[in-house]
Amino acid sequence: MKLSLGSLLYDLVFNERCPVCNKNSYWKFAPFCFSCWQEIEPFSSNRIFTGQFHGDFWKYIASLRSFGAYEGVLKSAIHCFKYGGIIRIGRELGKLMSKINPPDIEILIPVPLHIKKLRQREFNQSAILAKELSKRWNISLCLTSLVKIRDTLEQASLDRKDRFSNVKDAYSINGSLKGLKVGLVDDVVTTGATLMECAKVLKKAGAKEIHAITLARVS
Repeated sequence: MKLSLGSLLYDLVFNERCPVCNKNSYWKFAPFCFSCWQEIEPFSSNRIFTGQFHGDFWKYIASLRSFGAYEGVLKSAIHCFKYGGIIRIGRELGKLMSKINPPDIEILIPVPLHIKKLRQREFNQSAILAKELSKRWNISLCLTSLVKIRDTLEQASLDRKDRFSNVKDAYSINGSLKGLKVGLVDDVVTTGATLMECAKVLKKAGAKEIHAITLARVS
């Protein structure tokens, strides 16, 4: 691959190393190199109707679409974005996510963070992904209707059973979503506990259908 002047200058100034292979990073996907970024692969079929989720999951979720598996370079990139605060990586991940064939929806709503967590992290990773989807799919985005009203433990730190009790009654809604088909956006789905709890609240607000859209899925 021929390096651009911008890429050469970036290497000269920052000299970042790829966290996967330790080669020079590529400015557009920094800190990842171009070769490792190209290893991120989408699922052959983004949409599923079954999975190892709670028995009630499909009562609230009409469909689930995920870009790729939560492993390899994609997992590393999500960690750099979510925990390392590298927002430019989040925007690039949002571009990848937008390659999913969009469901029939009228509005996008990201899974929210509690205000305490938002102040600590300074951004909501799901909102950044949803903004990219909104822009590229030309679908309206709402950042204020779904609210997290109870601070919870990190889902990743809990086992399967505790994840459901951890997020129970943790979300609320502002206003009505009567008759709307909603795209509920999150970064990763594991057990489906967070998506299901959010979908319950959206349904109570009158949403006609909830289609879950995530960047990655734990297989």
